[in-house]
Amino acid sequence: MQQSGSSNLPLQPTPFIGRSEEITEILQLLADPACRLLTLVGPGGIGKTRLALQLGTMSSGAFARGSFVVYLQPLRSVEFFVPAVADALGFSLTGQEPPLVQLGQYLSDKEALIILDNFEHLPDAADRHTSNI
Repeated sequence: MQQSGSSNLPLQPTPFIGRSEEITEILQLLADPACRLLTLVGPGGIGKTRLALQLGTMSSGAFARGSFVVYLQPLRSVEFFVPAVADALGFSLTGQEPPLVQLGQYLSDKEALIILDNFEHLPDAADRHTSNI
């Protein structure tokens, strides 16, 4: 296992208690190289974000580039999606290529866990951006 890269995951003020079955199952899924997208779903307020952050912290050593969280709730338009992801990764969008192409090229040889929090807030982002990467 490679040494962990960087991270922008926040320190949690309280210990994580419970959900051992979910953690075990999700860590197994994340360890599978074929798992490129994993979605946590459920009603608001049940702790999906807290669970994702805990998993990001626990599994960051498994990803050479590290673990990152992108908070999408503040975004008011799908146009800000790619810049928000780039910013969370510490990657500057510069140059002549479209931002999505730049981000795709940057990530093409990276192994990282990227947690997209409140992705449902931008329903058009999935169709508009993920099909192009």
